[in-house]
Amino acid sequence: MPKKESLVLFCPMRLDLKTSFQYLVTLLLILTVTVTEVQTKEAKVLTTPITDEVGLLNTDQITNLQSIITGIEEKTSAQVFLYIIQSLEGETIESYSLKVAELSKIGQKDKDNGVLVLLSVGDRKVRIEVGYGLEETLTDIMCNRIIKNIMIPEFKKGDLPSGILLGYSAIESVILGAADSNPNLQSDYPEGIGYAISNENTAKNIGIATGVIVAALIGFFLMTDGKTYKRKLWLEILYGSVVFFGLLYFLPDAVFYFFCLGIVALNLYLLYGLWEWFSYPLAILSLLFWIPFLQFSFHAEWIVLFWVIGIIGVILLVIKLSLDDVLKDSFKTFAKKLGFSASELFFHSIAILSLWFSIHSFLNEERFFYILYYQGLILFTIYGLSISVFQKQIKRYAIAFLVWLTVVALVYFHLPIDQNSSMPMDYSNLFNSFQWFFCLVLGYVLAISIQVKSWKTRLIKYGFISLVWTFGFSIEFILGYTESFSISVFFFSYFSLLLLHFFYTIWEESDGGSYSSYSSGSSSSSSSYRSTSSSYSGSSSSSSSSGGGGGSFGGGGSSGSW
Repeated sequence: MPKKESLVLFCPMRLDLKTSFQYLVTLLLILTVTVTEVQTKEAKVLTTPITDEVGLLNTDQITNLQSIITGIEEKTSAQVFLYIIQSLEGETIESYSLKVAELSKIGQKDKDNGVLVLLSVGDRKVRIEVGYGLEETLTDIMCNRIIKNIMIPEFKKGDLPSGILLGYSAIESVILGAADSNPNLQSDYPEGIGYAISNENTAKNIGIATGVIVAALIGFFLMTDGKTYKRKLWLEILYGSVVFFGLLYFLPDAVFYFFCLGIVALNLYLLYGLWEWFSYPLAILSLLFWIPFLQFSFHAEWIVLFWVIGIIGVILLVIKLSLDDVLKDSFKTFAKKLGFSASELFFHSIAILSLWFSIHSFLNEERFFYILYYQGLILFTIYGLSISVFQKQIKRYAIAFLVWLTVVALVYFHLPIDQNSSMPMDYSNLFNSFQWFFCLVLGYVLAISIQVKSWKTRLIKYGFISLVWTFGFSIEFILGYTESFSISVFFFSYFSLLLLHFFYTIWEESDGGSYSSYSSGSSSSSSSYRSTSSSYSGSSSSSSSSGGGGGSFGGGGSSGSW
């Protein structure tokens, strides 16, 4: 009994699981606070406008910075200090920059017009700390633009001094009221939102966002499985809004690319999912949407976007036209009335379109030799790759080709060359374009002329064509004009032919396929295959060797990392 009492006195409290957990959490909190206090980096009193503990800046760069700092102080009395450190040693850049700014008494006491630019090289972080008196001029938005649009792009290149100098020039222009002269200060995304949110973390953010969406869908189905929340429209809207705006706030780059993926899916649906007559104008409008969208997102040139989107759109629409049974039959009937097959009329139409470009070039006073040469290559390529036209008119094709070569030679040797022409004679492009034409058409002729029945002879056939292409694209080496020869052309050609044969086999095995097409009153749908440590102190001078008496800071400014 006495032993029992002494045991109770020694352990007055019974340690159950809950109490033990509480003690553990309390102990961890105490240890965390203790360690944090130990790891806190000591704030330094800055006595000169430029303090470089890393030795990042050379003498000329320090002189340039000092002139900017002196100019700002002489014109506005504002003091802009620079502090470069190696590491924050676990401290946050926001709290450390505020402590340094207040302890160093940067800025005039009655004006609170101090600015501290803190750069931690090892942590790859930068912050602009702004005093109360300048927060309406050098706003958080402006600081963010200076860091993100001007400084960090240079930091990413490894040119830290240039980033600092450009940043100080931007700070000067903002304080002096000349921010309008710098386009990087006019927008959060000067190069377009597409570039701004595309970074090394984008792929990871897309993966995180995908996981969040999957988890949100699972949670939604579990929540609506019972009768309580089933068929609640307000709940669906609220739930979806929370998930969407959460992703938009935390992972905007992922949302951007999800949006792009959605637009691509919409384009494909309008092109190949609908087969009514109105699907064609809708498909064209959906493709044209990419022109203003890409210009806004990446600030690409309008003319480039028109050409790229136009070419892609035409290819996609031609593919759809070739899959539409109703239009295909109508086109065949129309071609038959004109005395052509469908493929003949198609290639003749492309040829007429190419002639329009020649007329346009002639009206723009382009060199006649170029018009004749390139127009001929286009036409002979079109008809050389046409099965029915080429096979039926092989003799006429060969005669026309020889006549064209003769005319081109006569024009080149007898027509005077205008030396003041805007387009000088580029022999390399002329030779390369003919080289491509000759190899492509000759390869195609060999492909359709050599008939094989077994896979072994087919492999030999494709090897022969690849060998012809290899010598064709190496003709400059054979003639001695160049010293480089790449056997990789053979392997690339051989692989390409095998890949094309694979897709051709799938096409044939689908037996033409069946696709949904619009009819007079309704649409049917079916699918199949058819697709150093140093500190700068004494060597620099300033109108103020230390702070101006204690300007106040309240956390205004902005931070960034690279």
